[in-house]
Amino acid sequence: MLIGEKIILRPLKMADLEKTHEWRNNIELIKMTQGVRFPKTLEMDKAWFDNALNDKSNRNIYFGIDEIETNAFVGIFQLNSIDYISGTAIWGFIIGDKDKQNKGYGFEASKLLFNYAFNVLNLRKIFSYLSAFNQYSIGMHEKIGGFIEEGRLRKHVYFDGEYHDVIILSLFRENFIGR
Repeated sequence: MLIGEKIILRPLKMADLEKTHEWRNNIELIKMTQGVRFPKTLEMDKAWFDNALNDKSNRNIYFGIDEIETNAFVGIFQLNSIDYISGTAIWGFIIGDKDKQNKGYGFEASKLLFNYAFNVLNLRKIFSYLSAFNQYSIGMHEKIGGFIEEGRLRKHVYFDGEYHDVIILSLFRENFIGR
């Protein structure tokens, strides 16, 4: 477990399934995370969970985020496609319930996650793909600091009747401010 002031990052667990299923079917969250846009049944999400919880490749790590004060499960942070030779990984996150968003949980969890990625896993670069309209996520990357824009995929994702750019942002270990 990775313990912060307001949250704990801990391994994702089967008890998180129902809440995660709710989030993975929320169209606004799907839009912000570029998630799968088709409805997911509980059985489909159970299979996804079984895969995630039993993945022995060490290429994907999923953390549940618990609020310390209430012990409530509030989100998921993940490192995917970890390449230990190149020292890279893609990161993503979701703070699921609206009433838990904008409380600093994502910011605190990202600091814990990056510290773990850089100083425990010995990764050198973490990157993400953000929809250009996702001002919340862009703002969080700016607040974290040290990210650089490495590219832009023009008119790459389709939502709300139009195509949107996707921004590729990267954080190198030497630029990580929250050590």
